Amino acid sequence: MYVTEHLKHYRDLYLIILSWPALGFILPSAVVLAWSVFSFVLILRQGDFTSIFLAFVATLLFSDSYLLPLAFAATAKIVMVVLLLGYVVTNYKEFSAFDNRVFKYFLPFLIFALLASLWSVDIFNSFQKSLSYGIVFFVMPLFFQKARSSNDYFGKDLVIGYALFLLAGILLWLINPEAGTLVGRYRGLMGNPNGMGTLLTVLAMLVFILYQQSVELKKMERLSWLFFFVVFVANLLLCGSRTALFSILIFLLFTRLRYFTNFGTLIIFALLIASYNFILTNLPTIIVSLGLEDYLRSDTLEEGSGRFIAWNFAMEQIPNKLYLGGGFGYTEYLYKSYMTYLSQLGHQGNAHNSYLTLTLDTGIIGIILFLIGLVRTMVVSAGNFFYALPVFYAALFSANFESWLAASLNPFTSLLLITLTIVTQPSSVETAENESVKVSN
Repeated sequence: MYVTEHLKHYRDLYLIILSWPALGFILPSAVVLAWSVFSFVLILRQGDFTSIFLAFVATLLFSDSYLLPLAFAATAKIVMVVLLLGYVVTNYKEFSAFDNRVFKYFLPFLIFALLASLWSVDIFNSFQKSLSYGIVFFVMPLFFQKARSSNDYFGKDLVIGYALFLLAGILLWLINPEAGTLVGRYRGLMGNPNGMGTLLTVLAMLVFILYQQSVELKKMERLSWLFFFVVFVANLLLCGSRTALFSILIFLLFTRLRYFTNFGTLIIFALLIASYNFILTNLPTIIVSLGLEDYLRSDTLEEGSGRFIAWNFAMEQIPNKLYLGGGFGYTEYLYKSYMTYLSQLGHQGNAHNSYLTLTLDTGIIGIILFLIGLVRTMVVSAGNFFYALPVFYAALFSANFESWLAASLNPFTSLLLITLTIVTQPSSVETAENESVKVSN
């Protein structure tokens, strides 16, 4: 069983990763931060790119949690991504062979987002956020390709690594239900249930795409796949995220439309979006008829769990920073400033919409540049890989309900960047198809 092989091979890595939250129980966060960064430097020096990748991903996942032993990760991830950038720059020959198309397509937006820091209410914070956004777009695709090229079993290691994280969340919930839930809803090791849902959405797409073009994943034994699917489905059902459930269903629906052209699936998706209000109006009736009103919280559908309030507020504020935006972090500043007012209306959190957040932060100019990068990526991907467009449809739907795509150092954006890196590389798909032919022969 590959799960046991994976654990044996990366035993030392997981001991280091587990030492971070373990020390967080007994030591100040600053001490744990120092140890996590120091141990990450040691992992970097070893040059095992799979270990480097898994350690950084673990830090991103930890940083989403509100648990005190994991508080170090919020700062550690910033230091680690800078270390990764330094490694790429100082060893660029190792990465020069890899084509970072996603970064190139979004480069105009990334430059403008950095410039938008100049007129931000908090220049340093805005500059840090926009710079980290650009670094992640540059570093993650390169490190993913490097790790994959240096390890024939990287796909399997990545799938098992995420499965272990999901299992850890379930174990936490079983041992300490209060720590594993938020307002009665399961969240595992994530900060909130919707964060868990977003993670599952982007992870489902990545694993599906990897499986379609990886011979090694197709050859992975059933027990290992059963382990992944059980913990994945358990987390999906427990967190009760409607957005995640619908996003995954949208992805699976469009992957089944094999005999439709790309333009045909685009028309269907456009019709689906156009009929969104009709679907939303009739959804409570459908849910009640299926007996799922408690699980899908049909009583909160009408007000969108406070999202409609957040969206209306964002649209009211956009004209104040219409063309240039307020710089990265402006949306967060805005919603904190009006926290009391919004709470009285029934809203908690941020804009709950990546596109509104990007518009508030970078203005009309910024969101147009972002959409241009997105469209360029979609066009190239659609020409390379049949399953590319379903990724965009599901991601666009998910990003409409949460602001994760407007931030970089979260566990979600990096996963999507990895998936986009795969579908924009025609050579990798051709190689996988050729290897499949060899195996069948």
